Amino acid sequence: MKRTEAMFYKKWSGEIVCQLCPHSCILIDGAVGKCGVRKSIEDILITTNYGKIVAQNVDPIEKKPLFHFWPGSRVYSIAAPGCNLHCKFCQNWELSQKPDAESHTIEPEAIVENALKTNCHGIAYTYTEPTVFYEFAYDTAKLAKKAGLFNVWVSNGMINNEPIKKISKLIDAVNIDIKGNSKFYRRYAGGVGIEPVLNAVKEFKKHGVWVEITNLLIPEINDSNEDIQQIVDFIAEVDERIPFHISRFHPHHKMKDAKPTPIKTINAAIKLAKEQLEYVYAGNVPGHETESTYCIDCGEPVIKRRGLRVRETHIKNNSCASCGAKIHMVGKIIKPLE
Repeated sequence: MKRTEAMFYKKWSGEIVCQLCPHSCILIDGAVGKCGVRKSIEDILITTNYGKIVAQNVDPIEKKPLFHFWPGSRVYSIAAPGCNLHCKFCQNWELSQKPDAESHTIEPEAIVENALKTNCHGIAYTYTEPTVFYEFAYDTAKLAKKAGLFNVWVSNGMINNEPIKKISKLIDAVNIDIKGNSKFYRRYAGGVGIEPVLNAVKEFKKHGVWVEITNLLIPEINDSNEDIQQIVDFIAEVDERIPFHISRFHPHHKMKDAKPTPIKTINAAIKLAKEQLEYVYAGNVPGHETESTYCIDCGEPVIKRRGLRVRETHIKNNSCASCGAKIHMVGKIIKPLE
């Protein structure tokens, strides 16, 4: 595959300034950005991971997690190496934190063809950070749209406004991970703070993209009521109907000595969040009652899930079959598994 020029950069005083994400890396010739996959070569910014796929799988949309966007649908999930954060707790660090991770090369056309062959309804740019394989995702998403597939973006939210505006013409839904306060980002994730992530949520929503939010709770690090309340307040300010996924932490990568999140902490966070938000879910807790979606008016289950799979539905025209209340969601529900 040919060397690919990156989008979103400018030349300044003999150097390259990458404008894809808030890091705004300034690169001399031969230098690589913090993502590990954008490189300055002879006055041009190159994306070194174009078409280099480190993972591809068929997943339920609920795994992203997206619970209110085409529930029950199947997505063809792809990832290329690299990330613009360096989270000490990364669950996919073998892929995201190794720019030279083992990969195979593929064209966007083949990704779309694979999605259609496997009877998927859309393509998910996920596992690693799609922002840093932006060019390949963009080219693939264009073809996916023409083929009648939807596109979903699973992101850490470290992306600038212009890239959001451009990709939003092709992306139908996004799940953004809000990890913690600014101190947390700088200490545990190698980020510049929380503000760019909050801005990304608002920008994607402004451009008409369906938004859901995830927060991974790490014991004694970002699981205080104050930490959770900060995120809940923000979501409520933007739109109290945005689905919020509160995920359980499992020790991994550079935090193997940390403890898993107690279920009681997850339950307490859910209770707090439900005081302001309409749809709150537990992540990484198989069998939790919040795997299912409940009507906010009458409390009846409208989408019953088990193991991230839709098993039963009680919705008619995107409304509760029991009381008729509107269920805030996009797309139709794909027929539950027999």
